[in-house]
Amino acid sequence: MTDSQHTSPEPKRRAGRPKDMAKRDAMMDAATSLFFRYGLEGVTMEAVAREAGVSKVTVYGHFVTKEALFGSVIRRETVTIRRGLDKLPDTHEAARQSLIEVGLSLVRFLLEPHVLAVERVMNAQGEQYPELLQAYFEAGPWAMQQWLEDKLTGLASAGHLTLGTPSLAADQLCSMWQGMLVTEVSMGVRQSPSDEELHRQISSAVDVFLAAYGKPER
Repeated sequence: MTDSQHTSPEPKRRAGRPKDMAKRDAMMDAATSLFFRYGLEGVTMEAVAREAGVSKVTVYGHFVTKEALFGSVIRRETVTIRRGLDKLPDTHEAARQSLIEVGLSLVRFLLEPHVLAVERVMNAQGEQYPELLQAYFEAGPWAMQQWLEDKLTGLASAGHLTLGTPSLAADQLCSMWQGMLVTEVSMGVRQSPSDEELHRQISSAVDVFLAAYGKPER
């Protein structure tokens, strides 16, 4: 047996070392801030390194390309969005109040800065990255739509609603809840609404919805 057979090459040992997760998180946070401010094309890996306080070599050691870094940012944000949806209230009692509570929670969630930022970025870059756009919709808008559809189906099973097509009813209610509000806040042409304004919009939408789908109280 030769000496070379006794000694493992140094590069192989280094390749097996775990990445520094604290630095990775710092780079992800820096990239998120920069991408959401300047868009994909307006950000360089050098800028990410400066923002995170690491070297450019370190950034490339974790993310081979800027596009790979962008993909990691969007995937992390979609996980955050999905976890946010999981916190929405879930009750099938007292249909009107239940739907008002859900609507308030949902629209407040949609108006959170990180949710608006992801939507803006995906509007700008989604066509270029269809797989990320698909992942975003599965974790965000489509998951929200399915959650609301299940909610309405539960209210119908409890005898509070008469639904024809649950998916259509969910789409109509969600559209009424948001109105132009979310788009206007996202585009920066208005400030986030006060609690009173939001409650008025949500409750009036619920009243219209129940006039179409609700069962008269006995």
